[in-house]
Amino acid sequence: MKRNIVTTSAVALLVLVFCVGSVLAVTRTVTLRVKGMTCGGCATSVERALKSTDGVTDVRVSFEKGKAVVKYDDKKVTVARLREVIDSTGMSCDVDGATGKGR
Repeated sequence: MKRNIVTTSAVALLVLVFCVGSVLAVTRTVTLRVKGMTCGGCATSVERALKSTDGVTDVRVSFEKGKAVVKYDDKKVTVARLREVIDSTGMSCDVDGATGKGR
């Protein structure tokens, strides 16, 4: 009987930890200044690469403005990783600004 109570308590604790962890995930938005884009095709390449990154929920890349606005799950991806993804397209970037909590 005591073993069942301990097992049930352990399972309940794991469920609670899992639920709290997923509640603490926050959608953030970062604006990255993308350098090296010479045409709309470059913007499309950057956008495609970012969209395929796990944790990215939305991307808008503007060749004209030289910026990428990325919404991401901060539990799955970091700004450093987003920069690496952009670098892998042959472009480079700087962080323009990051804003906090979303939906």
